[in-house]
Amino acid sequence: MMKGKSSFIIMVFAVVGVVLWVTMFLNIMTGIESIRSYTNIASFTALSTIVAIAPTVLLVAGIFAAGFGYYKGYKGAQVQDAQGVLRMVFGIVQIILFVSLFSTILTNMYYLYDGGVTSNATFTPSNYTAFQTVCGIAPTVLFLAGIFSGVTTAVSGYRARRRRRRAMLS
Repeated sequence: MMKGKSSFIIMVFAVVGVVLWVTMFLNIMTGIESIRSYTNIASFTALSTIVAIAPTVLLVAGIFAAGFGYYKGYKGAQVQDAQGVLRMVFGIVQIILFVSLFSTILTNMYYLYDGGVTSNATFTPSNYTAFQTVCGIAPTVLFLAGIFSGVTTAVSGYRARRRRRRAMLS
């Protein structure tokens, strides 16, 4: 578990990290597309196959890394916040932060889904294994996960607060 007062900061960075990762991923796709379209790519053993899989793996891995960071921060916050007040407040703030930033995720996921055509950085999503499918599903999963994590954080804070009060009354 995390120690110190960094747990809540890590939780905030995880939420903002998802937004940044998705926003910057169009730049990553531009680089990957330049590798994929290299004239002599077939000369390199299995490189074209790896490049076809890489965007999907990188996108999913970045999102899972942020989720794991949020989870680790949450576990550390439970230790720090025995009374649960900060977790209740942060759960609500996290929902507000995530919903406010979600339009950025949605816009950039659509850019990735349509191959960047609407952002003038074109690539063909069908050239990459399962990439368009992941980009079509990811916003729904991210939205549900963002709301769920905020509610879970707030509820765990409420439960800790309630347990603490019961213990004080006993």
